[in-house]
Amino acid sequence: MKDIVKMKDVKFDKDLFINYMSGTVLDRLLCSYQGLPKGVNYMIIGDPGVGKTTIILDMIANIQKRNPLVKILFISAEMNEIDLAIYVQRFPKFSELNILFVEADFNAESHCFKHIEDTLQDGWDIIAIDSFYELQGIIKEEENLTLKKAESQLLSIIKKQNKAQNKRGVHTTFLTIQQVTKSGAFIGSNRLKHMITAMMELRLDNPKNIYSDRYVTFSKHRRGDVGVKLYYNLSQTGDVFYDEERYENDCKLRRLQSEVSSQLHEYADKFNKLFNNIKDDDK
Repeated sequence: MKDIVKMKDVKFDKDLFINYMSGTVLDRLLCSYQGLPKGVNYMIIGDPGVGKTTIILDMIANIQKRNPLVKILFISAEMNEIDLAIYVQRFPKFSELNILFVEADFNAESHCFKHIEDTLQDGWDIIAIDSFYELQGIIKEEENLTLKKAESQLLSIIKKQNKAQNKRGVHTTFLTIQQVTKSGAFIGSNRLKHMITAMMELRLDNPKNIYSDRYVTFSKHRRGDVGVKLYYNLSQTGDVFYDEERYENDCKLRRLQSEVSSQLHEYADKFNKLFNNIKDDDK
């Protein structure tokens, strides 16, 4: 339990609100004042094969390229070195990223969780995890824990890193890919949902057609807008292509809808006042 405070009395380092920039239009979707914020937790979910890993690797590789001093770690609990080698062939910039491969090892001497905890304690500006559910499952099995306890331990580490409780004193941002059910629903406890700053969803226009158009949108966002769609294409080699023109049109359409909605509310208020005045005159 913490003491009661007023936000005007809480002091922050101004640097905490200088975001990481990827240099793509995705920055405008990540935050209302552009870029990836510090000390936050973004969860990434989406349809199978939609490109969740590629989008996240592309984002952090772009951030790393623009600012080599930013310390970034990718934790892979889903793919091994050979799997990721295929990605590097199409996106050579991924080869410059720091990667921690976490694989199930049921050796009695294995200390998977301790190794992860020690690695994170070094202090990283951005940590991407693929995926939370797989990492949670590995820790559960190797540490002989319940799934709930394994989740609690992971969330405890994330919370400490968010609050800069590491050797470098940096507020770590987490980009965590999470698996979904067959219906596309988020897998995870309420506690996990509450820790999320934003829920990034990667979807297909037609979920039954893997070749249909793909887009990024947010269904929950404490730092930006929800519902705006940014379409992307993974067919090019080297970089993810974001359809900026289509994004601009979507933003304009949403602004027009908002303006029309405001006007309708204004007319409705005027009508109600006029109607009430007529009723009062009749009395």
